[in-house]
Amino acid sequence: MINSILNELRTPVFLVNKNDDVVYINSIGEEFFGHSANLIIGSSLYNLIPEDSPVSILLTRVRKSKQGLTEESLDFSNINFPNRKVRAHIVPLSFDSNQIIFQLSELTVSEMFQSQRINSKISKSFSSMIDMLMHELKNPLAGIKGASQLIESDLNSDKNVKELTSLINIESDRIVSLLNRMEQINNNDVIKDQEFLNVHEILNHCKRVAQNSFGSNIKYIESFDPSLPHIYANKDLLIQIFLNLLKNACEAASNTDKIKIKTSFNSDKKISFSHEEVPSSLPLQIEIIDYGSGITKSLLPNIFDPFISSKKEGKGLGLSIVASGLNDMGAVIDVTSSPGLTNFIINFPLKKNK
Repeated sequence: MINSILNELRTPVFLVNKNDDVVYINSIGEEFFGHSANLIIGSSLYNLIPEDSPVSILLTRVRKSKQGLTEESLDFSNINFPNRKVRAHIVPLSFDSNQIIFQLSELTVSEMFQSQRINSKISKSFSSMIDMLMHELKNPLAGIKGASQLIESDLNSDKNVKELTSLINIESDRIVSLLNRMEQINNNDVIKDQEFLNVHEILNHCKRVAQNSFGSNIKYIESFDPSLPHIYANKDLLIQIFLNLLKNACEAASNTDKIKIKTSFNSDKKISFSHEEVPSSLPLQIEIIDYGSGITKSLLPNIFDPFISSKKEGKGLGLSIVASGLNDMGAVIDVTSSPGLTNFIINFPLKKNK
């Protein structure tokens, strides 16, 4: 019955199963791809789309959330139809969320031009904003560090104050370094200065910063694997990532006043970014766990997207920057959440320290 309904639609429509094989396509879909249903049905969806298409990511998101989504400009080019962009509605079947319906509509030339023009304008505006922020932030940071050094020289006998001023100096230097690296990223340079790091030393530093600022009322529970190998990463970026996650956890843990920081070697953690790629192992695992109210189900599938936030005053950039930074270092982040427990899980590859 559903096939007869879909065949009445006057746009390309096809249905894929849990293995992403095409199990149905309507007559307009046959015309769209330039192949008969006999050739398409039973074959993989990935035979019909570009190799670098994000369709597999979109399918995973739809299956996890059990909600449909619309992608405004999706590349469906092939050898017969180069540079073809479509608007795709991707919706799970109500009675079987593993089966997904694709409904496509091809973008006109004017729509493609408008999309490219808007994206270019946004990109230029964002780059200008980053340049301005970096310029404006470096001056006050220099003043903060100078004032801290003066305080430190006047209060050498006070151990606690000296420790705090030392922390201010370290963090000021780190933020300047972070801003310099943002400038490199803004100019499309790759992340440099990666090294083998003891992640427990990094986590202890971040905990110390939290204890003296946004997380002073929190109890920190440590569960560290002392045999965990060193992680290959950029030190300043890694500190920024952990501080971001700890700050979020502290805000979520306001009712319970405790956070768990855990490290472990997880040999079962594997990931593959493409349909045919051999899965790679990412066994070095770090977890930041809070026991707050949790992330809402509607927000969870898109939590790492930019401008997505559960906070009233949130800008929705923190977790997006976290995910982007980890990706640039070859690591991944995932999250599980339910009322009373949210766990952000980071996995790094194991690299040999020569």
